[in-house]
Amino acid sequence: MHTALAIIGAVVNFVACLSYVRAILKGEATPNRVTWSLWALVPLIAAAAQLRAGVGISTLVVLSVGAGPACVVLASFARGTGSWRLGPFDYLCGACALAALALWAATGDPVTAIVLSILGDATAALPTLRKAWLAPATENRSAYLISFVGMILGIFSVQQATFAGYAFNAYLVAVSAALVLILYLPRRRGVSARAQHSE
Repeated sequence: MHTALAIIGAVVNFVACLSYVRAILKGEATPNRVTWSLWALVPLIAAAAQLRAGVGISTLVVLSVGAGPACVVLASFARGTGSWRLGPFDYLCGACALAALALWAATGDPVTAIVLSILGDATAALPTLRKAWLAPATENRSAYLISFVGMILGIFSVQQATFAGYAFNAYLVAVSAALVLILYLPRRRGVSARAQHSE
């Protein structure tokens, strides 16, 4: 059962990103390239740490969370759309990702890498969370909803009730839920219009 849930969760996550890729190629979405680049890198670090910790098949879901965003970044360059602006949050996220690798190499402790990966990924999500709130029309809502389903399947695929097994997967559920709520909550048109004009 755990294996089936992990495989289905990974497929669902990848399909969600392909939906986002399609929206980019059609000119219906403009991703923040910094966020999506880091969303590709950080889960791969977390997945490697989970493998080191012997988490098991649920690591497949985390791997898919890294592979999908890589496709989104490539699509944004192919379409020539998307923003690429570095700010304090982006530098902080990159620092967390590098720190995760450095501390993991120094200590050999996968839990340390997972904690720092969560911090780095959460920081990377902030620009997109902000853009989703201010300019929801620049995001593909259905992709995030499909991805949220994949994250739920992913957490149910965890076999071992350990921090290494649950931490990153639980974080993925939380950030996905936040994006879905933000994108599906009604908001004033004036806010979205001003934000899209400023993008």
